[in-house]
Amino acid sequence: MGRYHHSCFRRPVFKPKGPVSLADDNISESDISSLPDLIRFNARENPDHVFAIQSELREAISPESEDDRYGVQITFKQLDEMVRACESWIRIAVMSSNQYTKLGEQAPIAIYMESGVGLFLYLAALLSMNIPALLISARLSSPSVQHLLKKTNSKAILVSRRTSPSLSKQTSELAQIVQVEPYSAFMAHSSQTHETEDPPNDKSRYQSNGQRTALILHSSGTTGLPKPIFLPHRYLLGYAACHQFAHDEETNWVNLSTLPMYHGFGLLAPCLSLSIGMIVCFPPSSTIPATKSIMDLIRTFNCRSLMTVPSIVEDILCQPDEHERREALKLLAKLEFLAVGGGALKPEHGIKLAKHQIKLLNHYGVTEIGAIAPIFRPQSDYNWKFLRLRSDLGLELHPIPNSKYYRLVGYPIGCEEPFEVQDELERNDASSHVEIRILGRTDDVIVLKTGEKIQPRQLEDALNADPAIKTAVCVGSGFFELAVVIDPINENADDETTKEQAWKIISAMNPSIDHHARIISKNAIIVKPKGKTIPRSDKGSVMRQRVHEIFKEEIEDAYAAMELDTLGDGPFLDFANIEMGIRRLLPIITSNRLDGKRMSAEEDFFESGMDSLQTVHFSRYLGSGLRKLREERGSEKLQISADFIYRNPSIKKLTAGIASLINSEGEVQSGTTNDRIERIKAVSDEFMANLDRQLPSTEHTILMTGSTGNLGAHTLAKLTRIRTIGKIICLVRGQQTVSDGATSTFNVEGAESFLLSRQRSALEAAGIHLAPEQWAKVELLELSSIVGESETIELAEQSFVTRKATEPVRLLFSSSIAVARYYRQRGDNRGEDHVRSIVPESAILDPLVSMPMGYAEAKWVCEMYLDCVAKRLLGIEPVIVRVGQLSGPEKTSGVWKTEEHIPTLVHASQKIGAFPEMEGTASWMPVDRAASSLSEILMCRGKTGNFLHLENPVRQPLKDIFTIMANELGLQRPFMVPFEQWLQSVTVAGEIRSLESFYKDHFHQLAGGTVTLDTAKARTLSNGLMRSGGIDKDLIREYVHRWRRDGFLK
Repeated sequence: MGRYHHSCFRRPVFKPKGPVSLADDNISESDISSLPDLIRFNARENPDHVFAIQSELREAISPESEDDRYGVQITFKQLDEMVRACESWIRIAVMSSNQYTKLGEQAPIAIYMESGVGLFLYLAALLSMNIPALLISARLSSPSVQHLLKKTNSKAILVSRRTSPSLSKQTSELAQIVQVEPYSAFMAHSSQTHETEDPPNDKSRYQSNGQRTALILHSSGTTGLPKPIFLPHRYLLGYAACHQFAHDEETNWVNLSTLPMYHGFGLLAPCLSLSIGMIVCFPPSSTIPATKSIMDLIRTFNCRSLMTVPSIVEDILCQPDEHERREALKLLAKLEFLAVGGGALKPEHGIKLAKHQIKLLNHYGVTEIGAIAPIFRPQSDYNWKFLRLRSDLGLELHPIPNSKYYRLVGYPIGCEEPFEVQDELERNDASSHVEIRILGRTDDVIVLKTGEKIQPRQLEDALNADPAIKTAVCVGSGFFELAVVIDPINENADDETTKEQAWKIISAMNPSIDHHARIISKNAIIVKPKGKTIPRSDKGSVMRQRVHEIFKEEIEDAYAAMELDTLGDGPFLDFANIEMGIRRLLPIITSNRLDGKRMSAEEDFFESGMDSLQTVHFSRYLGSGLRKLREERGSEKLQISADFIYRNPSIKKLTAGIASLINSEGEVQSGTTNDRIERIKAVSDEFMANLDRQLPSTEHTILMTGSTGNLGAHTLAKLTRIRTIGKIICLVRGQQTVSDGATSTFNVEGAESFLLSRQRSALEAAGIHLAPEQWAKVELLELSSIVGESETIELAEQSFVTRKATEPVRLLFSSSIAVARYYRQRGDNRGEDHVRSIVPESAILDPLVSMPMGYAEAKWVCEMYLDCVAKRLLGIEPVIVRVGQLSGPEKTSGVWKTEEHIPTLVHASQKIGAFPEMEGTASWMPVDRAASSLSEILMCRGKTGNFLHLENPVRQPLKDIFTIMANELGLQRPFMVPFEQWLQSVTVAGEIRSLESFYKDHFHQLAGGTVTLDTAKARTLSNGLMRSGGIDKDLIREYVHRWRRDGFLK
């Protein structure tokens, strides 16, 4: 699939701003002023060009089909015919009703249905009939829907089978509820099939009043209820013109959009199809887009671009399966662009996408104005951190008084009054284009991870009205759901009593609040701890953004607790009857929208009305039931993600899916080899962790230097996963150097963000993502100058005395194989002449054994100093670990730093077309594997010995490794030459420069096995090192791929 007929597309010419005059069927380009005009133009000029592909699940037709998706293609000619047929259906099904016609033909009609080509069809039909269309989010609650119907005077509402059950009886008293026909019903009939006598169009109203309402969208409002926004016909032309593609630039590829069309960003993709022929692909309307389904759609329909929200990007980057994540990133890198909007993309995610050569496009829109950032192919002059402003809407940047920042002011189409966007903006002065970065909203809206915007005042007002509550502040920007910080009147009140009181109010309010704005977990209630205050401005208003910062730790703890939500004494999974447990959970999760008792086993959850937030809660509660089952069996814990439910969206499938995860003995099953390997390893790691938990222990605090290095970043990530570690203090070099050598906490504005940015960048380069509960353990301190070993020893000794500890403070020092460079030549520490090929895990007393360079000599001095400390200071236990050759990580997509000698060798070999021929063996160890071993050594119980080695015990022929790399690089045979010849060639070519003496004098010995580190002692302390095997050939190829990805290799 994925090959479609691409006709030569003739683009319409129009302007998003201008006079409005409704044209007839013989429309010319100068007459285009509405979305129906664009449809008619394309039906005449581009009849056979594909407008859209509506993806459908094939299972409904053929359950045995291997390909579970197919696409329904709709050409512009078909679209025009379908719109006319839909108009006729509306006249019969809606407008013939006495309830509607008595108010006049121009009263708005609401559309309350799931997104897809069907929604677009009904929207286009209403606009073509001059009937204002009110688009209502399918996630709004019944009270919010009723509010919009009243405010807009809408007396009819179009619903689907899925959305109809969400409306209460009160809604039917306000408006006529009409269940729509599926879009396929209009494909089978021409407009004549539904033909009735059409009432004449009142074109004069368009010609005389360009401000006449055609479309009604809604925002989050300021009262907790949605606010209707009335927009003219030409508003949608703003989306159709939202691009910077040259007139002769090819754009007729398939563009996948996961965005709902009841928000502005969702209207962009179909409007671009009408203006530049970029075929829009809609996901199945009965499902919620998830990582796997999106990747499948891109492959199935050969999509060349993607428009989505930050939560989808995060799901892709945080997939637990490394192979799937790697393949997804490769697929995204092939796209013409990845447009992300609807919410703020986390910087670390943007960095990772850019690192994988993904053409990221930052998008943004304002409901009142429309899309303000154009779609284009990002080039090298574009910085994804900024929004590039379009120039055809008259947008203006106004400086904020007494500030270096700006506010955006626009003029909504059809309106003379300016509209000021409630965001603080920073301008990109380095760009020749007008580009801005959004620093934060200055109004009171919370933007969830899904892009949904919430005005929490209604809930806050209800909580603040309680006499026991002083202040209630909702938080949740960047998360899937809301939480609330409660400041009780009585500071000494019991926290649980305060929570219970707040929970009663929240539970009573939830039915009247939109689904995505509800708080449905008691763990989401945060009682303000003593010693912290809720920040307020000079005028007394709560500063919500500052609340996020001040209560960061408490907020992250609350969301971590929500991930482990249980149902208490309520229903849980009974392994003997999984289906019944699922049926009991469904009405609880969906607020009775889904009737678990009456649902058929094959009925789709999402087609029946389950939304993405409910899916997250469903996965938590299922995980809770499974944890109880695991605890009863004394087996390991098992978590279920929302993606698991997306893949099993019915009672029958979910029952089978859970049963396949757990058999009667509690063993884990798997569908793929990679999954099985990961699960087996996870079980092993959990088992080992359980041993530690069973032993009496206290929470450890770790002080760490070098956390921004490659090995340091991986080690930090490993340490954050150890449950017995409560805090990790990382000393990070600051922006300035202070002569006194002391450390200081953040005391300069911006220092914290600088240190955090530096640490995040180091982790990002290593391909590491820390979860919020891991970040909660990390504390960054500014290091104003290099701390010497003597200062570290003094600190460790003070810690031992202050804590009155019975066990010494362990100090792990990372040394290097370079200390043992001439061990074989110079003999052991007694100066004897006999040759020893393996370096023992003990002190090396001869300083001339080390490599003649400052780095190695400094490491030797530190080793001697720490060896002396071990003998003289009882409160300190130094552990010196000499580290051998580390390679790039194996479990993340992180880099193998290109300034090291092996990457330099590969780069030079590609340049001259040959590798050096070597007979030695290598002991490469992936850096993340080494980090695991270091962590195990640091945290092991009992004595370790003062000297240990960290090197891969399994050695591999260098010749074999270089052969794999040469084949991957496509070098022509003979791709190996004698080492001396290779060295001369790369030296003449200027490829090794500063490393020339290293390759000449030391490379053979250190890289080829002449210097081999004994790891016998270290292997007894590290299970990871004990199990360590050789480098797989696929990983060797992957290193080449990563270097190519980063532009280091051709």
